[in-house]
Amino acid sequence: MRPREHVVYGAIGAAALYPALGAGSLLFWAASVAIDLDHYIDYVWHNRFTDLGYKGMFEYHRLLTKRWHNPAFLNIEVFHTIEFIAPLFLITHLTGSSALFAVCLGFAFHIALDLVSLYANGIFFARAHSFPEYFIRKKKLMRRGLDPAMLYRDAAKMTREGFCRDGR
Repeated sequence: MRPREHVVYGAIGAAALYPALGAGSLLFWAASVAIDLDHYIDYVWHNRFTDLGYKGMFEYHRLLTKRWHNPAFLNIEVFHTIEFIAPLFLITHLTGSSALFAVCLGFAFHIALDLVSLYANGIFFARAHSFPEYFIRKKKLMRRGLDPAMLYRDAAKMTREGFCRDGR
């Protein structure tokens, strides 16, 4: 989903949860948007830390969306993985923190929206939801002669070289 959609749907979700969460609904909303910080980390990583700006990140991800149906496409976003979410839920449960609970709900809401979007775009399995899944699937793709990392390197290179919407 686009960031704008996450902002809007997160606000609707926060408003609906306000009676139950009170001020925590603001944390819910912020978390439902902020979880996508891993997309920025992905961009910076693939650009070898040469561009820390956010504008290039949007172009980079726009270029990647054009490759969603490429057989080599395989995505993982760190904050969207079970290895990140499960410990956070455990810490939330152990501490009983209502603030962390609101954050966890925001993350879960965001991931649910992403899953619906992935399904609607016919790319439900384009994203790995755990590190073991990612590395197993990447290894299988590599055995077939497909390199998922190449798509990311190419998008990063095109972004660095100033490729933009008008085709330059």
